[in-house]
Amino acid sequence: MSALVAQPAWRPAPARPARPARPTPRASVARAHLQVVGPGFVPVPAPTAARPAPAAPLRLTALGRRVVATLALVAAAAVAVGLGSAAGSAVAAPAAEDVATVTVAAGDTLWAVASEVARPGEDVRDVVATIAALNDLGEHQLRAGQQLLVPAR
Repeated sequence: MSALVAQPAWRPAPARPARPARPTPRASVARAHLQVVGPGFVPVPAPTAARPAPAAPLRLTALGRRVVATLALVAAAAVAVGLGSAAGSAVAAPAAEDVATVTVAAGDTLWAVASEVARPGEDVRDVVATIAALNDLGEHQLRAGQQLLVPAR
């Protein structure tokens, strides 16, 4: 038969001399140590774990920096090509069925040709710009006998 003796204050168990570690097949399993305590024992809360230190900033080697720069350049080129193709399709020339061919007569001007093919209520300046874009006219100079693509009526 055993008996417990009540003591006025709790004292930690005396430190045992260190024993050499024994190899165990399951070393990762931690076992709780039981301790006999008397009445009036107040457990001390376990110390809280400190927050882990913030991760160190990423450090790249020279080759790593080249790889990151190349990937960024490829990504930027892909975005530029995508935006360029989207912008190009937005300002594409009208389809072939939306244009007609007109032969310039002697003394004709681009304004006269545009006013002939403009729809009622349409601004002639817009038609002049469309004809210039369809025919790649930089100077708006016309020659007699020249074939022009104009918007169909």
